[in-house]
Amino acid sequence: MDILKFKRILSSSSAKLLGRKLSYCLRYYHNRKHWPNLKHPKDLSEILISRILSNEFEKYALYADKIKVREYVKEKGLQNHLLHHYGYWDDAAKIDLDALPEQFVLKTSNGAGGKNIFLCRDKKTFDFEYACQQLSIALRKKYEYEKQYNVYKPYIICEELIDTGSNAWPTDYKFTCIHGQPVDIFIGTEREHGVKFCTRNLDWSILDNTKSSFLPDADPPKPKHLNDMIEIAKILSADFDFVRVDLYEHNDKVYFGELTFSPWGGIMYSYTDDAIKEYGRLLLEKY
Repeated sequence: MDILKFKRILSSSSAKLLGRKLSYCLRYYHNRKHWPNLKHPKDLSEILISRILSNEFEKYALYADKIKVREYVKEKGLQNHLLHHYGYWDDAAKIDLDALPEQFVLKTSNGAGGKNIFLCRDKKTFDFEYACQQLSIALRKKYEYEKQYNVYKPYIICEELIDTGSNAWPTDYKFTCIHGQPVDIFIGTEREHGVKFCTRNLDWSILDNTKSSFLPDADPPKPKHLNDMIEIAKILSADFDFVRVDLYEHNDKVYFGELTFSPWGGIMYSYTDDAIKEYGRLLLEKY
């Protein structure tokens, strides 16, 4: 059984029978081949799991919500990096497709893991009914583990589409930040084929932080505005000891995606053991 399939099983309702702590320990063990030390966590995954189990991340709910976080971005003077929002709904039945632009994205305000995101490039071929069915299910979901997504009432968001000119999804540039400093760029690409990941340092050199099974077939493009992205990541991460700042580049401009406090649900599946040990050391050394 591969890692991601195992993850989906343990993240399903059947995991409730095991309890949150045991489910997390099993997921960690399946990925790392040893039991996590949650009493005295040292690597980044152990630290994040400990925080998740303590519900510590609930205090970050304001920043995890994809609507409310926009006010934080504006407070930091970065409002020009926000994608346009066309509307919010607490019921998919309230969405008027005719009133929406020709291209858009539908997603939930509390979604985690890149799920329940529907890209409309052409309303004539967009399966609006299916999208609404799935989004309605997503609105009812309660997160057993990452409880920061349960604090606020969820909404469906209609957002500006980053149009790549093809069926390809935009490349995700995710800046892992510790004590307000980016330590790597976690890049998500090839999403239209199932998504692959790799990591670069701030000079865009390859970091050996990613397990080979997650690596993409082709090197992701270096963003033109990499230096601007780094500065934005520093600004948005300054108030937190750990956060991932997700950004995009489109039409010669940088756009904000979201703030993530428990990437990979805290398991950090794609990261090597050496990487999470080093990041755990960096996170703990300033305590």
